[in-house]
Amino acid sequence: MTIERTLEDRMKRDWDLIRKQLTDIEEDKDVLADLPPKPPKWEDDELEADFMARLHAHEAIEERILGHLELLTESGYVDGLRVTRGASGHFMVSRSKPRLTMEGHDLLDTMRSATVWNTIKDTAQKKGIELSFEAIKALGAFALKQVLGG
Repeated sequence: MTIERTLEDRMKRDWDLIRKQLTDIEEDKDVLADLPPKPPKWEDDELEADFMARLHAHEAIEERILGHLELLTESGYVDGLRVTRGASGHFMVSRSKPRLTMEGHDLLDTMRSATVWNTIKDTAQKKGIELSFEAIKALGAFALKQVLGG
């Protein structure tokens, strides 16, 4: 198993983050703004364990943000952004101006309303359904009907 596969397996999808990322791209905000600026540097007299803890915390934030963008680009929801992982598992980002594809707009439209989005999440949890892109689309129609009283 490669390091790349191990990192991907550790990450759980955070649908609220995905919703935020889609919204940020649609609103022309910097979708990478929440990334920490640089990896930490080893401070004088710092214990190795303390440095490693700071480094792992930095990497976890990068993995969470860039890993979700990687999923969105690989699934065809976002264009103009390329997120790849190096052999060591580190991320590389190349971008022009990120934009939502038609599928990205459709997904965001399903997730946009807080009421509909919360109904989707609650229904999935009550029914024991794992959220996936397809489940969100299917539950979106159901949630909209519930919200509209039908």
